[in-house]
Amino acid sequence: MTTAFDEPTTAAIAAFAELDFYTAAQAMRAEADYDRERDEWITRYIDEQGGGVDDMEYDALHAQAQATPEFAQFVDAVRKEIQDYFGVTADQLDWVVTLRADDSDELWAEVNRRRNALGTGEVRGDL
Repeated sequence: MTTAFDEPTTAAIAAFAELDFYTAAQAMRAEADYDRERDEWITRYIDEQGGGVDDMEYDALHAQAQATPEFAQFVDAVRKEIQDYFGVTADQLDWVVTLRADDSDELWAEVNRRRNALGTGEVRGDL
């Protein structure tokens, strides 16, 4: 019996499962860099605003950072750079972003179950 995932996650699992091993690994590396770059930008923004003295203020600044036009421009630019560097498409990057939103053992077990069934090879969820 498999775990039920929401529709976008199920679609990402299915699409990611079809990727050859090299492309899957590259997409996972691209997502890791993308996540790190986004976190660094948001951290700089929060620091420039004086930081969050408590969790509520920090969370508010975190949300505020992501709502700025500068963040949107940064995300567009860094996505293109990362896609080019790792040789992955926007869809491939988005699939891994979606998978990482869950990032559970059950999700990666399902990813690998499908990859094994298709003969595309297991991937580690912690890459």
